Amino acid sequence: GGVGKTTLVKNVYDREKVNFPDAHAWIVVSKEYDVIDLPGTLLTKIQHRQESMTPPPLSVGAKSDVYDLTEAINKILQDKKCLIVLDDVWSKDAYNQMCNAFQGIHGSRVMITTRMEDVAALAQPKRRLVLQPLGSTESFKLFCSRAFHSNLNRECPLELKTVATKVVERCRGLPYP
Repeated sequence: GGVGKTTLVKNVYDREKVNFPDAHAWIVVSKEYDVIDLPGTLLTKIQHRQESMTPPPLSVGAKSDVYDLTEAINKILQDKKCLIVLDDVWSKDAYNQMCNAFQGIHGSRVMITTRMEDVAALAQPKRRLVLQPLGSTESFKLFCSRAFHSNLNRECPLELKTVATKVVERCRGLPYP
């Protein structure tokens, strides 16, 4: 973790959600997820975006089951372009459960972030992006551009180069320690 998956996808999501006015949602899945809470959270978020729905939206409660929730999501999203992010997916089961809600929804995009190779392998190879840690030169440039943004050319002052190099080495190519 820490290579910048969520940050990258968040930037894309924030930029692109205007192109999906009908429905867009960001859901953090995490390692410990609840099979009812996950689709329930998504349903709540997309229902919130739907101002005039008929029939009335399904309420998420104790009597809801996964099938009802995924069916409700699918009905709401039919004939709509939607942008959904599933962030920090740890298991294939969580991914597959949510994908059932998106069956037959054309023109939509579902992005996931995961550190698990078996989860990433569920996506089509051409649609996968594997982020790698930065090399030492790129790490140093990024660090200096952020730490010394007020300096001319965002360069590291000569007297701080040794300290800056040690900080960058300690980060091991990750954007944040």
